[in-house]
Amino acid sequence: MTEPDFEALRARRNFDVRQRLQKLADELGVDPDTMWTSFNPNACYCACASGGPCEHQWDGEPYESDDGAVWSTTCSRCGQTAFSHSLRTAP
Repeated sequence: MTEPDFEALRARRNFDVRQRLQKLADELGVDPDTMWTSFNPNACYCACASGGPCEHQWDGEPYESDDGAVWSTTCSRCGQTAFSHSLRTAP
């Protein structure tokens, strides 16, 4: 099985996000360059929630919360924790 073209998938995702931000800016009557978002165009492509491909690599640094209640591994590509990934993509 060939690996998905994650660069193309990220490019399509980023294009879609930019279009949605532009639509919102148009509806609000603001310049889209003045809008703030937490979207990271360099983040891993991940479609786990819909059964699609995921480029996370869970071999990064271990993570432990300040209070020690949560520990997880991280993605060596983008730094996301496996814990937060599971919360976002769980059924």
